[in-house]
Amino acid sequence: ALGRSVVVGVESALSEIGVVEMSTSSTSARVAFQGERGAYSEAAAREMFAIAGERQAPRLTVDAIPCASFDDVFTTLISGKVEYAAVPIENTLGGSIHANYDLLLRHHGAVHIVGEHSFRVRHALLVTKGTPKSAIKRVMSHPQALAQCDGFIRRNGWERVPAYDTAGSAKMIAEQKLHDAAAICSASAAELFGLEVLENGIEDDTNNFTRFLLLHCQPLLPPSEAPCKTTVVFQPSTNEAGILFKALSVFALREIDLCKIESRPGRRVSVSPSADGPVAKRPRSGNSASEAAASAQFEYTFYIDLLAHSSDQKVVNALRHLDEIAPFVRVLGCFPAEGILIASAAQQTQPAELVRLRSQRSVAMRVGIIGFGNFGQFLAQWFVAAGHQLFAASRTDYSAEAAKIGVTFFRDTAAMLRESALDVLILAPSIISFEKVLGALPMKLLEGVLVVDVLSVKILPKEAMLRALPASCDIVCSHPMFGPESGKSGWRDLPFVYDAVRVKDRHRYCRFLSLWEEQGCKMTNLSCEEHDRMAAGSQFITHLTGRVLGKLNLSSTPINTKGFESLLALIDSTSADSFDLFYALYAHNSNSTEQLTMFADALESIRADLLAFKQAQR
Repeated sequence: ALGRSVVVGVESALSEIGVVEMSTSSTSARVAFQGERGAYSEAAAREMFAIAGERQAPRLTVDAIPCASFDDVFTTLISGKVEYAAVPIENTLGGSIHANYDLLLRHHGAVHIVGEHSFRVRHALLVTKGTPKSAIKRVMSHPQALAQCDGFIRRNGWERVPAYDTAGSAKMIAEQKLHDAAAICSASAAELFGLEVLENGIEDDTNNFTRFLLLHCQPLLPPSEAPCKTTVVFQPSTNEAGILFKALSVFALREIDLCKIESRPGRRVSVSPSADGPVAKRPRSGNSASEAAASAQFEYTFYIDLLAHSSDQKVVNALRHLDEIAPFVRVLGCFPAEGILIASAAQQTQPAELVRLRSQRSVAMRVGIIGFGNFGQFLAQWFVAAGHQLFAASRTDYSAEAAKIGVTFFRDTAAMLRESALDVLILAPSIISFEKVLGALPMKLLEGVLVVDVLSVKILPKEAMLRALPASCDIVCSHPMFGPESGKSGWRDLPFVYDAVRVKDRHRYCRFLSLWEEQGCKMTNLSCEEHDRMAAGSQFITHLTGRVLGKLNLSSTPINTKGFESLLALIDSTSADSFDLFYALYAHNSNSTEQLTMFADALESIRADLLAFKQAQR
């Protein structure tokens, strides 16, 4: 009947149960997915609904809506622009897709899992038409796809170029007419972008499946007789011996089968009692302040899949029992195992109150970078991988480096500003050259742009930008406290300091911050003045200590202690940075002068203490 759900099994076992009939003979489904058209996520979305048609469900017309990021997929769903979203959650070779676990938690209550589908991933090698295999020097694709074809790439000796999306790499090769590059993506992308398939099935392991979840804004419960899964998320109250065993035992005692468990570190979930889920409580405090401080760095959230229906009395009792152990428990969805639930027309309409739950996260931004050296390239590579459009300008010709990571490069700054319609301009020159670079910018072309610096000192760029930039410019001072070496494996938990010096467009400002939030940075809102005060006592003093020790010409010995090895490592890390940087940290932070004086006084004080102690022993 109209207003009920359809259970669509992907395996024949589920289809034997039967399908709940609907009064409509056909329906249309708008489904959001991450990536360009031709991406595996689009293929998976279409496949799961196509299989639905094969299982005697109403004939479905799928309108697949591409989104730049996983965040955008969730936002598009919650805003009501689509009825469904298809997101990958785990791969047999690459493991779990942690970003989507985090998003399921962030948007719990606003989105619900209503189905799953295992999609067979088949990688193909795509090139511009007429390009022979011998001409290929590099391959472009999403990092996970590159990893899944590692053996194939190694055998051919090609360079790997990470891209934000598999189909996106094909699009880039087609648009830029790259004749020395190939894309690894689905064969269907070849027709979409006018490319040629050189080889198909190039993945190293044929057991390459990605499990996709189908999401909807309302919970659609399957019939209790259908083979079901229930996904639960919980966070224990304290990190004590046996706490996870106790939590999982509530299911084992009732003989409820678990088929998946996933843990994610993060901040403690703090919620008020709510009707969003079956059970929810405020977090309980730890045994002591010191214990809480010690464990605050790693608060683990656990996701589990139960092979049972959420309405099963055993599951209801288990969740009630779990509530006594964990202060936060939510059911993220109950859905048919290897099947999907499709809402009828009456269920497609969102209640008005759900609109208030939608979240405003980032969409693809147009970001320009001036100062495209090592650090500028490092930032650009990560932002491109996250799906943003990057432009760069520099007096040095970095066009080859820019092309490798998907950045549009200009030798002329004015040309970049005229042609790129930037949302954000990042200034990344050296500290010493900052004022000169800023002064050379065509100010009329910066009207209305958000301008951000990424220097290691903050008062200097703040005052310089306030003097030089047009009043219509928004200004943010920031300091990513990591670089190409410390951030090469990811930015999670690395500090990002920022100060909104002058911001009128709050929405754009929040979108800019999300560039860093989405990478997992530890976000620290700090005034420029407070930053420089703290940096003099940490960053400058670290560089100063390393360079002082370096003057002693210390070297490794056969009897090194751990402490001595730490000193040698400090010398190596500080000496690797240019003296220009060290000088800039001193000359452009007034607090550093005081630190230098205090350092000299401390050495003299210690020397005096040693001489006094020696005198006392006589």
